[in-house]
Amino acid sequence: MRYVKTNYYKYDIKDNTLRYIMNSMFLGSILGAIFFCLISEDSLNKMNIFIDSFITQVDKNNIINFIEIFIKNIKYFIFIWFLGFIPLGEIFIYLIIFCKGFFISFTSSIFFSKYQFQFTINVFNNYILENIFNIILIFFIAYKAIMYSKSKFKNIPLDIKNYIKSLIICIIANIFFITMLYYII
Repeated sequence: MRYVKTNYYKYDIKDNTLRYIMNSMFLGSILGAIFFCLISEDSLNKMNIFIDSFITQVDKNNIINFIEIFIKNIKYFIFIWFLGFIPLGEIFIYLIIFCKGFFISFTSSIFFSKYQFQFTINVFNNYILENIFNIILIFFIAYKAIMYSKSKFKNIPLDIKNYIKSLIICIIANIFFITMLYYII
Protein backbone atom coordinates (compact mmCIF):
# COMPACT_ATOMS: atom_id res chain seq x y z
CA MET A 1 0.00 0.00 0.00
CA ARG A 2 2.86 2.33 0.77
CA TYR A 3 4.20 1.75 -2.75
CA VAL A 4 0.88 2.78 -4.27
CA LYS A 5 0.67 5.89 -2.07
CA THR A 6 4.20 6.98 -2.93
CA ASN A 7 4.27 6.24 -6.66
CA TYR A 8 0.73 6.89 -7.81
CA TYR A 9 -0.65 9.49 -5.45
CA LYS A 10 2.65 11.34 -4.94
CA TYR A 11 2.56 11.58 -1.21
CA ASP A 12 4.31 9.67 1.50
CA ILE A 13 2.96 9.70 5.01
CA LYS A 14 3.42 7.37 7.90
CA ASP A 15 -0.12 6.45 8.83
CA ASN A 16 -0.77 5.70 12.48
CA THR A 17 -4.54 5.97 12.30
CA LEU A 18 -5.29 2.46 13.52
CA ARG A 19 -2.87 2.90 16.41
CA TYR A 20 -4.60 6.15 17.41
CA ILE A 21 -8.01 4.46 17.23
CA MET A 22 -6.83 1.64 19.49
CA ASN A 23 -5.19 4.06 21.92
CA SER A 24 -8.40 6.07 22.10
CA MET A 25 -10.43 2.92 22.92
CA PHE A 26 -7.83 1.76 25.44
CA LEU A 27 -7.70 5.13 27.19
CA GLY A 28 -11.50 5.21 27.37
CA SER A 29 -11.62 1.72 28.86
CA ILE A 30 -8.98 2.54 31.47
CA LEU A 31 -10.84 5.69 32.49
CA GLY A 32 -14.13 3.75 32.63
CA ALA A 33 -12.61 1.28 35.10
CA ILE A 34 -11.10 4.11 37.16
CA PHE A 35 -14.42 5.96 37.18
CA PHE A 36 -16.12 2.80 38.43
CA CYS A 37 -13.65 2.60 41.32
CA LEU A 38 -14.45 6.19 42.33
CA ILE A 39 -18.24 5.71 42.53
CA SER A 40 -19.85 5.86 45.96
CA GLU A 41 -21.53 2.80 47.47
CA ASP A 42 -24.97 4.44 47.31
CA SER A 43 -24.68 5.00 43.56
CA LEU A 44 -23.32 1.49 43.11
CA ASN A 45 -26.30 0.00 44.94
CA LYS A 46 -28.70 1.93 42.69
CA MET A 47 -26.88 0.65 39.62
CA ASN A 48 -26.99 -2.92 40.93
CA ILE A 49 -30.78 -2.66 41.27
CA PHE A 50 -30.97 -1.44 37.67
CA ILE A 51 -28.73 -4.27 36.44
CA ASP A 52 -30.84 -6.87 38.24
CA SER A 53 -33.98 -5.57 36.55
CA PHE A 54 -32.16 -5.38 33.20
CA ILE A 55 -30.94 -8.98 33.37
CA THR A 56 -34.38 -10.32 34.24
CA GLN A 57 -35.91 -8.39 31.31
CA VAL A 58 -33.41 -9.53 28.68
CA ASP A 59 -34.72 -12.48 26.72
CA LYS A 60 -32.11 -13.89 24.38
CA ASN A 61 -34.55 -15.11 21.74
CA ASN A 62 -36.81 -12.07 21.78
CA ILE A 63 -37.05 -10.58 18.28
CA ILE A 64 -37.54 -7.07 19.68
CA ASN A 65 -34.24 -7.33 21.58
CA PHE A 66 -32.59 -8.55 18.37
CA ILE A 67 -33.90 -5.54 16.41
CA GLU A 68 -32.94 -3.05 19.15
CA ILE A 69 -29.34 -4.28 19.26
CA PHE A 70 -29.12 -4.26 15.46
CA ILE A 71 -30.41 -0.67 15.23
CA LYS A 72 -28.12 0.48 18.05
CA ASN A 73 -25.06 -0.89 16.25
CA ILE A 74 -26.13 0.47 12.88
CA LYS A 75 -26.50 3.97 14.39
CA TYR A 76 -22.83 3.89 15.42
CA PHE A 77 -21.68 2.74 11.99
CA ILE A 78 -23.73 5.27 10.05
CA PHE A 79 -22.82 8.17 12.34
CA ILE A 80 -19.10 7.38 12.16
CA TRP A 81 -19.39 6.91 8.40
CA PHE A 82 -21.01 10.33 7.94
CA LEU A 83 -18.28 11.95 10.04
CA GLY A 84 -15.85 11.04 7.26
CA PHE A 85 -17.43 13.78 5.13
CA ILE A 86 -16.98 16.51 7.77
CA PRO A 87 -13.65 18.39 7.99
CA LEU A 88 -13.37 17.99 11.78
CA GLY A 89 -15.06 14.59 11.77
CA GLU A 90 -11.81 12.84 12.69
CA ILE A 91 -11.86 14.45 16.14
CA PHE A 92 -15.44 13.35 16.72
CA ILE A 93 -14.65 9.81 15.58
CA TYR A 94 -11.89 9.55 18.17
CA LEU A 95 -14.26 10.97 20.79
CA ILE A 96 -16.95 8.40 19.92
CA ILE A 97 -14.45 5.57 20.15
CA PHE A 98 -13.18 6.90 23.48
CA CYS A 99 -16.74 7.04 24.84
CA LYS A 100 -17.52 3.54 23.55
CA GLY A 101 -14.45 2.18 25.37
CA PHE A 102 -15.42 4.08 28.52
CA PHE A 103 -18.97 2.73 28.57
CA ILE A 104 -17.98 -0.86 27.80
CA SER A 105 -15.36 -0.86 30.54
CA PHE A 106 -17.65 0.82 33.04
CA THR A 107 -20.53 -1.59 32.37
CA SER A 108 -18.25 -4.62 32.45
CA SER A 109 -16.84 -3.47 35.79
CA ILE A 110 -20.36 -3.21 37.22
CA PHE A 111 -21.23 -6.71 35.98
CA PHE A 112 -18.09 -8.25 37.41
CA SER A 113 -18.33 -6.46 40.75
CA LYS A 114 -21.94 -7.52 41.14
CA TYR A 115 -21.73 -11.15 40.06
CA GLN A 116 -18.05 -12.03 40.66
CA PHE A 117 -17.75 -14.89 38.14
CA GLN A 118 -21.12 -16.43 39.14
CA PHE A 119 -22.90 -15.06 36.12
CA THR A 120 -19.85 -14.64 33.89
CA ILE A 121 -20.90 -17.05 31.13
CA ASN A 122 -24.27 -15.35 30.63
CA VAL A 123 -22.74 -11.86 30.74
CA PHE A 124 -20.05 -12.97 28.28
CA ASN A 125 -22.61 -14.37 25.84
CA ASN A 126 -25.06 -11.47 26.08
CA TYR A 127 -22.79 -8.46 26.48
CA ILE A 128 -19.08 -8.96 26.01
CA LEU A 129 -19.18 -11.22 22.94
CA GLU A 130 -21.48 -8.79 21.15
CA ASN A 131 -19.23 -5.85 22.03
CA ILE A 132 -16.02 -7.58 20.94
CA PHE A 133 -17.34 -8.01 17.42
CA ASN A 134 -18.94 -4.57 17.49
CA ILE A 135 -15.59 -3.00 18.43
CA ILE A 136 -13.90 -4.70 15.47
CA LEU A 137 -16.52 -3.29 13.11
CA ILE A 138 -16.28 0.15 14.71
CA PHE A 139 -12.49 0.08 14.25
CA PHE A 140 -12.99 -0.86 10.60
CA ILE A 141 -15.52 1.86 9.79
CA ALA A 142 -13.63 4.46 11.85
CA TYR A 143 -10.41 3.69 10.02
CA LYS A 144 -12.15 3.97 6.66
CA ALA A 145 -13.85 7.24 7.67
CA ILE A 146 -10.63 8.81 8.93
CA MET A 147 -8.70 7.74 5.84
CA TYR A 148 -11.46 9.07 3.60
CA SER A 149 -11.45 12.36 5.50
CA LYS A 150 -7.67 12.65 5.26
CA SER A 151 -7.56 11.82 1.57
CA LYS A 152 -10.23 14.39 0.80
CA PHE A 153 -7.93 17.20 1.89
CA LYS A 154 -4.78 15.92 0.17
CA ASN A 155 -6.18 16.18 -3.37
CA ILE A 156 -6.21 12.42 -3.80
CA PRO A 157 -8.84 11.03 -6.17
CA LEU A 158 -11.66 9.87 -3.92
CA ASP A 159 -13.45 6.62 -4.47
CA ILE A 160 -16.88 7.03 -2.93
CA LYS A 161 -17.91 3.54 -4.08
CA ASN A 162 -15.31 1.89 -1.85
CA TYR A 163 -16.32 4.13 1.01
CA ILE A 164 -19.98 3.13 0.61
CA LYS A 165 -18.94 -0.53 0.36
CA SER A 166 -17.21 -0.27 3.74
CA LEU A 167 -20.51 0.80 5.35
CA ILE A 168 -22.40 -1.99 3.61
CA ILE A 169 -19.78 -4.52 4.78
CA CYS A 170 -20.24 -3.37 8.38
CA ILE A 171 -24.02 -3.61 8.17
CA ILE A 172 -23.96 -7.09 6.61
CA ALA A 173 -21.35 -8.33 9.09
CA ASN A 174 -23.44 -6.92 11.94
CA ILE A 175 -26.57 -8.70 10.65
CA PHE A 176 -24.67 -11.96 10.29
CA PHE A 177 -23.02 -11.82 13.70
CA ILE A 178 -26.10 -10.75 15.65
CA THR A 179 -28.14 -13.46 13.94
CA MET A 180 -25.47 -16.00 14.79
CA LEU A 181 -25.19 -14.75 18.36
CA TYR A 182 -28.89 -14.80 19.12
CA TYR A 183 -30.04 -17.85 17.21
CA ILE A 184 -27.10 -20.23 17.15
CA ILE A 185 -25.22 -19.66 20.38
